[in-house]
Amino acid sequence: MRAAILGGTYAVGARLPGERELSVRLGVSRATLRSAITRLAGEGLLRAAQGSGTVVLDYRETGGIELLPHLAAAGAGVGGPLALLRDLLELRRTLAVDAIGFATERCSLDELVALRSHVAVQRRLLAEPARYVAGDLALARRMAAATHNTALVLVANTLVRLLERQHGLEPAFLAEAEATVAFYERVLELIARRDAPLARRYARVLLTRVDRQLLARLGAVSVDADGAAPDVSDTEVPP
Repeated sequence: MRAAILGGTYAVGARLPGERELSVRLGVSRATLRSAITRLAGEGLLRAAQGSGTVVLDYRETGGIELLPHLAAAGAGVGGPLALLRDLLELRRTLAVDAIGFATERCSLDELVALRSHVAVQRRLLAEPARYVAGDLALARRMAAATHNTALVLVANTLVRLLERQHGLEPAFLAEAEATVAFYERVLELIARRDAPLARRYARVLLTRVDRQLLARLGAVSVDADGAAPDVSDTEVPP
């Protein structure tokens, strides 16, 4: 039912068939159907009203981040799977910039040592694609943990799980792998200097560039919110 709603089989504002018809169509008991409707109502996909049936809602107005894995699994969302991936990368980039800034301000010496060790391992994994990609995603979790912000950690976990499930990303991750590791090394230098403003600025510029290149390789175009490709050619970054 969730996939049918997210995929547009049931249009926004439509009423679901009656319980008897729908339970027969799905091959489940009416009790199971009611349980499913209650769960989907909790996710912001349906509104059940006594005497007036069950109405399909617009998940863009009523849904939460917990729907992202289901959208990815269904290849749904506005614009299809590639557009959803673009949105995920844009959200990841937005979070990563502040995560790097917060980590610069808050991470402990032990956490900085662990981050450096992780990045050193990443450099040794450049010739091992599967392990490199897994390590890259694990590093995102570690950086989020260094922010000491529980909400940011949970959102980062959600995004990492979604990216782990996206097929065909390995070549894109590896295309700029060496430059990405160099980026991590530079970020860690800024964290060690506790220069949060420069760390944020540097991360925003470089992650925008990396995501734009990744999406270009997958056949999409990455643009800023104003519709223009970002110009990073003369942005100040640390030497």
